[in-house]
Amino acid sequence: MKEKKKFVFIDALSLAYKAYFAFISHPLINSKGVPTSAIYGFVNQLFKIIEDTKPDYIAVAFDSHEKTFRHERYEAYKSSRQEMPDDMIPQIEKIKEVINAFNIPIYILPGYEADDLIGTAVKKAEAKGLEAIAVTPDKDYVQLITDNIKIVKPGKSTNEIQILDKERVLKEYGFEPERMIDYLALVGDASDDIPGVKGIGPKTALPLIQQFGTIENIYANLDKIEKASVVKKLEAGRENAFLSKELATIKLDVPFEMNFEEAKFTPPDFERVNKLFAELEFKNFGEKLLKLFPAHGKDFNVSTENHEEKFFEFKKSETHYHLITNVDEARKLAEELKHQELFVFDTETDNLNYLKAKLAGVSFALREGEAYFVAINPFEIRTSLFDNALNDRLPLEEFVKIFKSVFEDEKIKKVCQNGKYDIGVLRTNGIEVNNFYFDTMLASYVLDPDQKHGMDELARTYLHYSPIPITEIIGNKKNAKAIFDVELEKLKDYAAEDSDITFRLYKILKKRLQEEKLEKVAYEIEFPLAPVLEQMERNGIRLDVESLKAFSKELETMLENFSRQIYNMAGTTFNINSTKQLQEILFNKLGLKPTKKTKTGYSTDARSLESLRGQHDIIEVLLNYRQVSKLKSTYADALPKLIDPETQRVHTTYNQTVASTGRLSSLDPNLQNIPIRTELGREIRKAFIPTDENYVILSADYSQIELRIMASICEDEYLIEAFKRGEDIHRHTAALVFEVSPEEVTPEMRRKAKEVNFGILYGIGAFGLKTRLGISQTHAQEIIDTYFKTFKNVKAFIDEAIRKAREKGYAETLLGRRRYLRNINSKNRTVRQFEERVAINMPIQGTAADMIKLAMIKIHEELKKRRTKTKMVLQVHDELVFDAHKDELEELKPLIKQIMEEALPLNVPVIADLGIGKNWLEAH
Repeated sequence: MKEKKKFVFIDALSLAYKAYFAFISHPLINSKGVPTSAIYGFVNQLFKIIEDTKPDYIAVAFDSHEKTFRHERYEAYKSSRQEMPDDMIPQIEKIKEVINAFNIPIYILPGYEADDLIGTAVKKAEAKGLEAIAVTPDKDYVQLITDNIKIVKPGKSTNEIQILDKERVLKEYGFEPERMIDYLALVGDASDDIPGVKGIGPKTALPLIQQFGTIENIYANLDKIEKASVVKKLEAGRENAFLSKELATIKLDVPFEMNFEEAKFTPPDFERVNKLFAELEFKNFGEKLLKLFPAHGKDFNVSTENHEEKFFEFKKSETHYHLITNVDEARKLAEELKHQELFVFDTETDNLNYLKAKLAGVSFALREGEAYFVAINPFEIRTSLFDNALNDRLPLEEFVKIFKSVFEDEKIKKVCQNGKYDIGVLRTNGIEVNNFYFDTMLASYVLDPDQKHGMDELARTYLHYSPIPITEIIGNKKNAKAIFDVELEKLKDYAAEDSDITFRLYKILKKRLQEEKLEKVAYEIEFPLAPVLEQMERNGIRLDVESLKAFSKELETMLENFSRQIYNMAGTTFNINSTKQLQEILFNKLGLKPTKKTKTGYSTDARSLESLRGQHDIIEVLLNYRQVSKLKSTYADALPKLIDPETQRVHTTYNQTVASTGRLSSLDPNLQNIPIRTELGREIRKAFIPTDENYVILSADYSQIELRIMASICEDEYLIEAFKRGEDIHRHTAALVFEVSPEEVTPEMRRKAKEVNFGILYGIGAFGLKTRLGISQTHAQEIIDTYFKTFKNVKAFIDEAIRKAREKGYAETLLGRRRYLRNINSKNRTVRQFEERVAINMPIQGTAADMIKLAMIKIHEELKKRRTKTKMVLQVHDELVFDAHKDELEELKPLIKQIMEEALPLNVPVIADLGIGKNWLEAH
């Protein structure tokens, strides 16, 4: 039997939205700062659709801007849909340009949706004897499916598709395709604001559809439905049911002429496609086009304005990866590396903790397209167990002997992706990495901190290539130890590809840093900081486990007391940690007025409980219970479990690429969140102790650094003078704002002034200040107005920071670190105001982050040069903590203070306060 010709009709806007949101957590942006997520995803899907369906005819439909007959029939139709995101609007026009360049006709008809155009067209195609395929992620299209009409849905990624036919619909939904309109009539469709029948969900609707088929038949047989509650809901929702069916039904008689001759699938206009893909920087789509149109290879060659950028392209077929397993080959490679100005390296291990990891191999890249993988056997014991598996690899001691001098050569530049880990792995195995020059992960972070910086994401963004996933070589369980079971050829391809990709990324990102004038932040702060953090992580810090155990018992007693108080106030016992039970007690039994609603009822989170203060005494006790409970579980009980049994220390992990402001974050434990404001929270710091009785904890903390930075940036004479005179800035502010002498300032006035001072840094408004201070909004506004009248330059700084961010699209620190604010001109007030607050805060908080990082680098160099016993062990916000040897205090205290205060000169004095104690709390 002759195969039917295929007609494919694409719902373009739905595909574009799907693509846009597929990249929402790490949007694609080309080198000119133009967003391309929706375009890239759409084109990727287009290639996949053409490749898998092999169409004879193809067309595209877009919704029209005008309201449709559905809006006239039901005013709320699609009313809750948010406006198209600002950065997606220009992408739609570019998608249309791409479609035109592919010689695919576009259909738009005023007053009709793409659904109706496609529904009408596929029915006409079926009548002509064609196999018709509608491409869309929307489930309402299911109603169109017949023996000759199928639906193609995009998959989870932008290069996957799913084909729905009658058999699959019956299996997935439990009813025939044409019954989708009756199903939607019952359950509704939230995405289109189709109401359905209130109270009827999928579980209730399915058996009704299976038993009666249509809505009409269901309502004709209400007496046959057993559940009275279901009948009641159906009767109450009769009007909405029939309205919903009408809204969900795709029209099949739209008055437009489907020109099948125009829709014949032909090769694209290669010249236009070349130009568009070069402009969008879609460099690897050439291979996909060549695959679809092999006879036209000479016509397609994505060019770039700068022909030096050929390294953008990643063609797997043009790579040469070499496996090295013996001493002779290793020596030959080491000799070649010794003569290089720069090389990339990457380690393969069995553990994410570089202190514990066993080295399975190291890959090297000296140029794009060529890489080497040295397979390593890290196990000292030679037994028959490893005869087959690992004896064909270079013994670890031989690797160290051959490559140690190469890594430690200060003349050769080293490049990595997440180099802190690789440096750590090699140090654990006795190799120091000197002249760590460039880190592609950190370069990506400097260029745009809000993107994802993993190698897979960077490869997709800059090379439009998806690297071999780790699961492909060790399985889906991601059992890192399985790396020693992987066939060497496979491991070589995976590891060498990592280095090759890193080399290509290095060339691209190095140029981007230069173009964006971000070299200072990268080369003077982020890159040299990585080895500093590795050393700090390796140093670790001791914990007083017995004091934590005692504190945990104390907290347990407090929890029992709070629990009894809560039960007495509630008049019953219940699970205090159960959101559902707490909701029942607070809002039903005690009748408190809730503030925020969630999917599971009224919110009982910390912020919501704070807003309920004053309504009932139980709230204060609940907040205390929560605080004590968190201290016990997160710190008192958890910290001892994080002690390394070999070193008897806690080794936190610092992350340079999480906080958008440039601040560091830490994990296991998260040091940034250790409480300091409450007396109980401060008890946790008591447990951090020095090495032994010959050491003390030394704390060096910047004093009010963010306020000093703000004063310096805005050049406000009142603030500058106050800092120069060494005044208490909060008392000084209180005196000016409340118009009293400094001697008359009460503790309450100072507290309010402090909230104002720090609130201004975060762009606080009257409502925010009212909440913080517990005063009326009018009073809060008066305080803010007085503040700005007094400190005129602060207001000017805020206005200028917002203006600059609107103009440039980003906020920046004194040293040029950027945070992009893509929605600062958004029509959405909430989104816009958030970014305005960021525009104010970023120059201040980001500069503070830069300052302490510069200080850390310099202090690390000095400690290393002087070969001190003293170690830098912690960094928390504006504070550095040292495990300091008592004999070195006299030498190091003034040195640390000087380095911190001179790290980044300001127009006001920078003060670092130093403290010493037998634990962190005492030192601070």
